[in-house]
Amino acid sequence: MEKCEWKFIIDENENHYESECGGEWFFFEGTTKENQMTLCPFCGEPIHECESIA
Repeated sequence: MEKCEWKFIIDENENHYESECGGEWFFFEGTTKENQMTLCPFCGEPIHECESIA
């Protein structure tokens, strides 16, 4: 893997990210870029943010 795809999940309970490597992450505010998060904390690969899923 050269990058880890992160999908922004929007559902009725919360908004969070699911990573390609199997992790989940929640920010109280902002996106990965707004929170200066560039590497996946689960696999260490660069984060590639995908389109939102509702």
